[in-house]
Amino acid sequence: MKMLTLRNALRLILLLLSVYGFWVFLQPVTISGIINIGNIVGMGFSVLLAVVVLFSSRVSRFLSARMKQRRGKIVIVSAAALLGCGVLWCGALSLLMATAMSTQPESPTTVIVLGCRVNGDTPSASLLRRVDTAADYLLANPSVQVIVSGGQGAHEWISEAEAMKRVLVQRGISEDRILMEDRSTSTLENLTFSREMLAENGLSTSVIVVSEGYHMYRALSFAERVGLDAEGLAAPTVPWILPTSWVREWFGITLDTLQR
Repeated sequence: MKMLTLRNALRLILLLLSVYGFWVFLQPVTISGIINIGNIVGMGFSVLLAVVVLFSSRVSRFLSARMKQRRGKIVIVSAAALLGCGVLWCGALSLLMATAMSTQPESPTTVIVLGCRVNGDTPSASLLRRVDTAADYLLANPSVQVIVSGGQGAHEWISEAEAMKRVLVQRGISEDRILMEDRSTSTLENLTFSREMLAENGLSTSVIVVSEGYHMYRALSFAERVGLDAEGLAAPTVPWILPTSWVREWFGITLDTLQR
């Protein structure tokens, strides 16, 4: 009876965790209509966990029956090994991401602000957080120049670079300190084209990259790839989007690693 009670308690905890997980990954959808691989995978895993918990007896009998068959045993063991490797991989990526987002610049140098979505001609909340972080740094270091990097995407009336420049000027940053890179459509292009602007303006390749913390590891990896000596300055991320963005970044880093 005691073991049964402990088992039921464990099942209840796991079920509550699955419900909570689903709610966490659903929030970006309900708050801002954001749907991407991060919350799709998060919600899918939460549903799968709930199904396994609710039908644990049937799942256990199914697995036991398949383990008696050679082919079934191979499939189950392979799937378990793959899952284990995936957990280790995501854990390692999370450690690298957390380390990158916690670093602070050691000395003042040119700032590169990476763009993201503009709604019409209004910066998204994510973009505003990046620009505000850069503005605070620029106000504290008045000799530093900044490159605002981002092209114009679908449903954007102006380029991301133009949107960022307008906010910086409103924050009191002189226009002659702001360089605009408005051709890029990806993080890699942000940094590739920004490096070209550094050379054109006689600026050092030692830079400070501003993006949100979850994105910093990949941004710094791209910076190194294009020949920049980069440090990170992480903008804050609102809690309700962080889990979705974090999981999405696992896939982004993995894809970039496979494509290199």
